[in-house]
Amino acid sequence: MREYLTLGPVPVEEDCVQVNSNHDYLPEMSKEVRRYVELLDNRFINRPEGAYFGVKNENHDFGQYKEAAVFYDTNDAEAEQFAFFVECNLPMTWSEAEQVDWEAARESEAVA
Repeated sequence: MREYLTLGPVPVEEDCVQVNSNHDYLPEMSKEVRRYVELLDNRFINRPEGAYFGVKNENHDFGQYKEAAVFYDTNDAEAEQFAFFVECNLPMTWSEAEQVDWEAARESEAVA
């Protein structure tokens, strides 16, 4: 079964486009969250086949909003572990783009 963890609309310490009932915010928000998904896609390398990044649409009292998410197959233990690994290693800013190798991290944990 497919499950997901939401990761926010932008890196943790960055400002993001806000839901606004007086302004058409969705085009800006969509562009911003797609940029974040691209950053995550480039950051986390050697991910398992059962996991991927995408955009999750959510509803708020004042309108729709979007967040990046890591989707994973609950029948794939490695994909599930990867999703929680991502959640614990999110970039704090847009400039934090160094790659994180899932395979290397997993191997080093097995040794420890």
